[in-house]
Amino acid sequence: MQTTHQLQFKCQQCEKMVDFSVFELDKKHGAVCCPHCQLLYDFSDETLTRQLRQFEKLCLQIQQSEEILSNSSIGIYLGDREIKIPYKILLTRLNSTLELVMGKKPLTILFRIEPALDLKELNQN
Repeated sequence: MQTTHQLQFKCQQCEKMVDFSVFELDKKHGAVCCPHCQLLYDFSDETLTRQLRQFEKLCLQIQQSEEILSNSSIGIYLGDREIKIPYKILLTRLNSTLELVMGKKPLTILFRIEPALDLKELNQN
């Protein structure tokens, strides 16, 4: 079971990054607190929680399917020409985000590709 913080967003008050996991939402009744300024975010809406779970699963599946996708390409037609872009290139440029509105402000939730690297970097410092 994935327990690392796969998702993050910029706090609307202090503008520092807030890391969280869908698993935290279950434990904390949908509440995510900014560790820097203590602003509380409410993700308790069932539809939103379901969509966050789906978003996280989709991003994880893309990451886990890299072996297959790296041998595939996407074809884009420009007029009468087809340009094929290898998934291998797309995967290196993958920046998965989910755009929401919280209150009246936009909130972009990012999927963190390698959160385990964050822990490794912290242990080295």
